[in-house]
Amino acid sequence: MKFRLSTVFLLALALLSAVVANAPSAAESHDRDARGPSGPSTIHASVVPASGLKIGEPTTFTLSLVGKNGKPVTLADLQVAHTEKVHLLVVDPSLTDYHHEHPKPGPAPGTYTFALTPQKAGEYKVFADLLPVATNRQEYAVTSFAVAGTPAPVEKVKNKKTTVAGYTFELKFEEEPPAAGHPHKARMTVTGPDGKPVTKLEPVMGAFAHLVGFSEDRTEIAHIHPLGQEPGTAAERGGPTLEFQTDFATGGYQKLFAQVQIDGRPLFAPFGIDVTPAKPDKTASAAEREQHSGHDEPAAIPATVTEILAAVDQRVAAIDQAIAGGKLARVHGEAFAARDLLAALPEKVAGLNEAEAKALDAAIGRIRQQAGLLDKFGDAGDAAQTRAVLARFKTEIASIRQQVEGKPDRHAH
Repeated sequence: MKFRLSTVFLLALALLSAVVANAPSAAESHDRDARGPSGPSTIHASVVPASGLKIGEPTTFTLSLVGKNGKPVTLADLQVAHTEKVHLLVVDPSLTDYHHEHPKPGPAPGTYTFALTPQKAGEYKVFADLLPVATNRQEYAVTSFAVAGTPAPVEKVKNKKTTVAGYTFELKFEEEPPAAGHPHKARMTVTGPDGKPVTKLEPVMGAFAHLVGFSEDRTEIAHIHPLGQEPGTAAERGGPTLEFQTDFATGGYQKLFAQVQIDGRPLFAPFGIDVTPAKPDKTASAAEREQHSGHDEPAAIPATVTEILAAVDQRVAAIDQAIAGGKLARVHGEAFAARDLLAALPEKVAGLNEAEAKALDAAIGRIRQQAGLLDKFGDAGDAAQTRAVLARFKTEIASIRQQVEGKPDRHAH
């Protein structure tokens, strides 16, 4: 399926968790829903067009997936996620020509074919959204293809209300404008051409909605789905309100494509907003930690990467124990200690190329934000939110571990 946007608007979130109105809380979010390529994927992707690419002309592509071991990645190596094993999220530089494709196995192992019609010039980013059996976590294998011509810049049009095929979609945040590094609730309401609330949203790929968001520079992506009970049969219907738990990784202009299905027809509702940069949290210094608790001490930094990761595991285990024992006031100290340990990795690990170093820095930035949220919810005694943030904290740590394990220590002799 595809969607071409000409004069309407878009919005993307670094991380967005959606929930049908009156569904369970954000703590029950899908484990798969992630902020995007926080670290290198275990799978390498490449795409090759069958013929020369021209704007407006349908083209067949071959996608190749190869594991780190050099072996082709077949469907047997992937798990099903929302009825498909491979989701391709494709977008042009202007973030207006978006495609959500599901390639079919090709003639050779590890190859897959799909077709789309590019409507813009420039380098299209292709995010292969995968759930490998080997890692059991959502990964994005990123590749690209280029269409000749001068790419159009991102159109920074902001809107929270748009009409598609006569249906009006309106998005409202509990806090305006939303800020990065802080969870916000948002609601999207769907109204029909007759002005009445729409209650006939159909299941599409096992959910009442799919939200795919891109940051302006296309380095952050989210592919997320409604929380709570998913539709069990094709006859179930949702709407008119979808509730979202949003958590923006970075400030700046964001774009999102919200996909729903009505009367068998897929619709893509585009929005556009600015996100306020994250405010400084309590993660900067030992002095700030002391002011906060009166006795927290900076974490001692081990000499090697292996020792740092082991120390982080101990801190995370302590957070688990604190939550299980109902001692949430202890969470912030362990979270800040884990944060400080991870923040030391760039000075300890060698052998990172420029892209890997940038990815590591970005992941540590997210760790800082999540540590601040663990502090906030732990001190507030909110066990459900603390568990929800801890799940993301652990996922980010696993990504960092994958990036640095096997790399030499910078000062090893």
